[in-house]
Amino acid sequence: MRADGLAVAAAAAAGTVMIAFQIAGKATRDALFLSTFGVASLPPMVIIAALLSAALSVALARLMARSRPSRLVPRLLALSALLLLAEWALALEARRPAAILLYLHFTALGALLVSGFWAIVNERFDPRTARRTIGHITAGGSVGGLLGGLLPERVGATLSLVAMLPILAMLHLIAAGLVLGVDRGGLPRTSADEPAFERDAPGGAAEILRGSPYLLGLVLLVALTSAAEGVLDYVFKARAAAATRTGEELLRLFAAFYTVTALLGISIQVTTLRRVFERLGIARSAALLPAGVSIGAVGAFLIPGLVPVLLARGAEVVLRSSLFRAAYELLFTPVAPGEKRATKLLIDVGAARVGDVVGGLLIAAALLLTGAAAGKILLGTTVALSLGAVVVARRLHLGYVAALEGSLQRRTGGVPDPLHDEGSALLQTVGGFDLSGIRPRPDPTSRSVTEPASPLPSRGNSPASSLHGAIAAGSREEIQRALSASPITVDEIEATIELLAWDEVAPHAIKALRMVGGTGPGVFVRHLLDPQEDFAIRRRLIAVVAAYPTTEAFDALFEAMRDRRFEVRYRSARALSYLSREIPGLQVDRERVFDVMKREMAVERGLWETRQLIDQAEDEPSPLELEALRGRTNRSLEHLFTLLSLALPPETVRLAFHGLHTGDRYLRGTALEYLETVLPEAVWVKLWPFLDEGEEQGPRPPRSSEQVMRELVASQNSIGLALAELRRRDQ
Repeated sequence: MRADGLAVAAAAAAGTVMIAFQIAGKATRDALFLSTFGVASLPPMVIIAALLSAALSVALARLMARSRPSRLVPRLLALSALLLLAEWALALEARRPAAILLYLHFTALGALLVSGFWAIVNERFDPRTARRTIGHITAGGSVGGLLGGLLPERVGATLSLVAMLPILAMLHLIAAGLVLGVDRGGLPRTSADEPAFERDAPGGAAEILRGSPYLLGLVLLVALTSAAEGVLDYVFKARAAAATRTGEELLRLFAAFYTVTALLGISIQVTTLRRVFERLGIARSAALLPAGVSIGAVGAFLIPGLVPVLLARGAEVVLRSSLFRAAYELLFTPVAPGEKRATKLLIDVGAARVGDVVGGLLIAAALLLTGAAAGKILLGTTVALSLGAVVVARRLHLGYVAALEGSLQRRTGGVPDPLHDEGSALLQTVGGFDLSGIRPRPDPTSRSVTEPASPLPSRGNSPASSLHGAIAAGSREEIQRALSASPITVDEIEATIELLAWDEVAPHAIKALRMVGGTGPGVFVRHLLDPQEDFAIRRRLIAVVAAYPTTEAFDALFEAMRDRRFEVRYRSARALSYLSREIPGLQVDRERVFDVMKREMAVERGLWETRQLIDQAEDEPSPLELEALRGRTNRSLEHLFTLLSLALPPETVRLAFHGLHTGDRYLRGTALEYLETVLPEAVWVKLWPFLDEGEEQGPRPPRSSEQVMRELVASQNSIGLALAELRRRDQ
């Protein structure tokens, strides 16, 4: 879509400039500070800067919870540019205080601005679009890393070190203009589109974090990887400072290092990022950063000198800027906007600064206790921290689908039972989904399946009360009276089954058969699974078999999914969904369900779109509503989602279906992301053509099932309004 394309282009350009600033700024900050004070002053400076950054992140997180990031971040970028110009003027007169101010400024504000930029990206795109476009945006960041490495290298070769400061100021001014384009380049949601409780954080950041194990996992992951980075970075800088003589030489070394790592990052973006996501999924891809760092640190521990540490630190920079950054941002896409605004800065920057403080304290302790042997102790510490981060990242693998489920629930506002809610009835009507097959519902035409069975009485011999006599007379009224007068006997079961083929008396026959007790479903199952049995009898017997909450009945209905007639399969799926909740301890074979789904989708599109039922489904809306309903979906898709409710949480399946049938692109994208995430590859590939509305099908990362269900239950009002507007247009 053109609007998304403009927004992606603006985001990629902004990412390029901002990461160029980060890389060039980091090289300038480190070279200016180390050439002015030496490496011994680095650990206390790291701790002070980290504490300042953590305090700023708390303040800005509160601001961002009340204001859209797209309004706040450009202003902060302009402020940063002004500060850089002031530091440049100071450096020309007093280098030492300028070096301290630049270190504090860059450490405290630089990461906050990058986090704010990614918050804008996360709010601008739905989870599915974000996953498809994240490669373009992070590739822009990798190009920025290359430019950020080349720039200080050239400046260090031809100009003085402090000449980098006005150049950095110019980069932040350019970034401020580009960030505005991310929000304006597309069609972002307005505040009116968001539920009131989403525009404000549902509680303080601490309260949100305490209530979300998933977000706490992200906090721990960021803190551990930052601590490991800080410890490894110190060892690298200490050896680099020992190997150089001047500040300009140190600047060129850092610049060359960041240039090479940026090139490697770009190559990963272009060649392997999608394949890694496809093979490992998002959370496991994030785990590659600490895994790679631990391997590199082991190598540097075993082999002395600058080169092994340079390679270990280089692996950390490459993995962080490519795989980890892309995976980490995707892990945030299903989080509620209100929660995201309140916590993302705290996690991105606050948790990172906590990690920096921990790393600084570990460095100071190692220097104090071991002196010259601190290098090897710190490399061992890096390994331990990284292995802890690997464990945390693997646990996050279980959280992504659950957050997506939360995303769906939140944006639909809870979606109460359609039979008791007018807005949800509108969803049922316009969305085209017969919801009765995937939710508990009372059956007004039969006794409860949990009601004790009545004993089989002996029917009298009076011709007026004899079912056989009524059948012999061929009178519809007499048959209906006989079926309603009293429960049928065992001898009358076969005759009553035959009556299912007679349209006028079939409802009475179904009710009478459902009242039979003590015999079990065996006789009904035999007729249901007999391919030579009359089609009308087979499709109507399903309601009888469903009256038996037993595994025998459940297995029989699964076997009926092989029937050659669609209506038998359609009604069997509805009955299976009902029984799956009525049979205690039932374990449904997911693979068996997916096999049935694949068979159902192995048809031509023309047949798929024209399947109809002969008998009207229960609880269907009026003909006028049915007209609008059938215009938005078809029986085949209803049937498929009913089957899907056997393998996945039924409420989530229903919410995803709603999301697919509104005009809200965000809801649709979230629903598609959920389905693509939880379905096996073979099922998704077959399902996608029946859902495709001209969208690009991105790579398919198979991820585990725990994160999507809050973004479709918080927007029931917006969905109801969207569907009401669609129905108004149809009328």
